[in-house]
Amino acid sequence: MHAPLLKLPRWHKQTLYAAFGLLLLSGTAWLWVHYGREVDSLPPPLEAWLMRLHGLSSMVMLMALGMVLGQHVPSGWRLSRMAGRPAQKRSGVWLSSALGLSVLTAYGLYYLVPEAWHAPTAWAHAGLAVAALPLWWWHRPRRGAGHH
Repeated sequence: MHAPLLKLPRWHKQTLYAAFGLLLLSGTAWLWVHYGREVDSLPPPLEAWLMRLHGLSSMVMLMALGMVLGQHVPSGWRLSRMAGRPAQKRSGVWLSSALGLSVLTAYGLYYLVPEAWHAPTAWAHAGLAVAALPLWWWHRPRRGAGHH
């Protein structure tokens, strides 16, 4: 009954994958450029451009995730309960939690965190992104499962 709502359209999957890939690449490159320079040197112009790219891809990702939260998550929650698939619900909760915490740490880095907490929060933010990869792998549709 809810299965068509669980299958994301191809364009939506491609948007999610492209945005997440760009987030990982730009974030990793930014960390490398930022923490790879001498402590007392000025940041290179590339650092600012990487952060702009990271911000742009995060906006696309937030829009794509908003669509997932509006359609896929509620239907999947009901269907996993009806079909007796608690592992699918569990993996979705973990993946959503990691992505949600990543959004909150990004907001904190940009608006809330004092300078003394910036580096640890940045590394926590990066760790959440890295943690989302195996969580996505755990949650992804399986061939023959018939529920995604």
